[in-house]
Amino acid sequence: MERSLVISSHLTNIKEVRIFLEKVYHEFSLSRNSFNHVFLGISEAVNNAILHGNKLDTEKKVSIKLNLFDNQLHIEIEDEGDGFCDTLLFDPTLPENIKCESGRGIYIIRQIADELVFKEEGRKVYMLFTIS
Repeated sequence: MERSLVISSHLTNIKEVRIFLEKVYHEFSLSRNSFNHVFLGISEAVNNAILHGNKLDTEKKVSIKLNLFDNQLHIEIEDEGDGFCDTLLFDPTLPENIKCESGRGIYIIRQIADELVFKEEGRKVYMLFTIS
């Protein structure tokens, strides 16, 4: 099964993402135990796509695709930005980075997702969550 959502690059659209994910969980009778982790991962990636990828340009879109295979939720988030080099990301847990106001989203996703992969120069983010 694949479900998708396309939103404009406005931060208030995160509420649309939550509604979309709630519908998917309901439609496929998924355990709510994983909902908060999955929503946190998706919302961090969508925020990055809106802020850093599309630079708040509401003419640009963010695409979210969900695929469920057995108990694994595959998530793809794509923006229309210029991409980024994921090897240049800094560790927000280091003392010199603790007070930085950005840079935590990808770190958080890495901690909660079973898998995180960047494609197309960072314009596409793939996440995998095991739903128990």
